[in-house]
This record gives sequence, structure tokens and C-alpha cells, in this order.
Amino acid sequence: MSHGFATVFPRRLRYWSLHCALNSLPSLIIALWALELRHKPLAIAAMFSAIATFILLYATLTSLPGPLAEESNLLSKSLRLGTKIRSWISGVSLLLIPAKGLFFMPDFWCGWAAIGLYNWVLRTLGIWTQRFPMNRGNQPDSFLPVYTVTLLEGLILSFLLLMISFFALLVLQAKERRRSFAEARLSERLSAADSPARLQ
Repeated sequence: MSHGFATVFPRRLRYWSLHCALNSLPSLIIALWALELRHKPLAIAAMFSAIATFILLYATLTSLPGPLAEESNLLSKSLRLGTKIRSWISGVSLLLIPAKGLFFMPDFWCGWAAIGLYNWVLRTLGIWTQRFPMNRGNQPDSFLPVYTVTLLEGLILSFLLLMISFFALLVLQAKERRRSFAEARLSERLSAADSPARLQ
């Protein structure tokens, strides 16, 4: 790896360790208490392994030369904005948990979608006996199913937030361009109006 990667990666690793750990709290609480996985050590290990995978993935992608490493790039801005939005959502979600507001939490619906997608793939492959049960308390104490479902949930959440941030930034940039264009036109008109006066 280049010296640039070796210099940037530790900083990115700290950044994503903090954000991924904090932003995964709502999903962890739902899984440990709502799905009653807190008594299943392999499932707990799988969830933490999936979080670690995301930390390493994000730290690597934002450290390698490319659009995600360039702070001025639209994708990089989208990722940073998505991370901020996700932090706010996580904070609000943590406040909703004591009030039993699971149905208002994106983590709940993305987790449900991840389980459904995982089961659909297994059914398509003809290995339905290994499905991930949706009913409470019957989830497996096995590593691979929980790890896969956790990864899928994280990918769904990341994709949705990235798309929202990407289009939000496109709208904001379009507004900024229109504002700059309007200011430039106004400046041209003022300059044109000043020119005859100066000639006189």
C-alpha cells in the first residue's frame, strides 16, 4: 500500500469505529432484546463481527485513492452527509426504544427487509431449512445466518442513506449554481449600467 494509505487509514479507522459503533446501537438493542438474541453467544459474536466488517470496509474505501477519499467529490460529500443523518436517526431511535416505538425506527424495517431477503435467497437456492425465523425468540444461535442478516441490514441502511444524501446534495448544488448564476447576471447588469456613467 502507498504511504498515503498508511497515513490516512488509522485516522479513518478511528472515525468509522466511532460512527459505526454508535449508529449500530439501535439495531443491536432490537436484536438483543426484541429478538432475544442476548442469550445466544454465537449470534452476538456474529453481529459484532459484521459491525467490524463495516468499519474496516468504510475505513479502507475512504482511505484508498478515489472519489470517496476526495473531500470535494460528490460521493464523498454524500457519504459524510449520510453519516450525519444516520447519527441523528440513531439518536432519535434510541429515544424511541423505551417508548416501544420500534415501528418508527428505520433499523426495524431494514432488519425485517434483510431477514426477508436472506430467506428469499435461501428459498431460491432450495435450502429453505436454513432460513432465519422471523418470530421472536426463535432466531438461531449460529454465526453465519446472523452475520449475513446483519451485513444485509447495514447495506440496506447505507444504500438508502447514501441515495438520500446524494440527491439532497444534487438539489443543493443546483440551487447554489442558480444563485451564483443570478449573482453573476446581476453583477454584469450593474457593470453595464455603470459604463455609460463613467464615459460621461
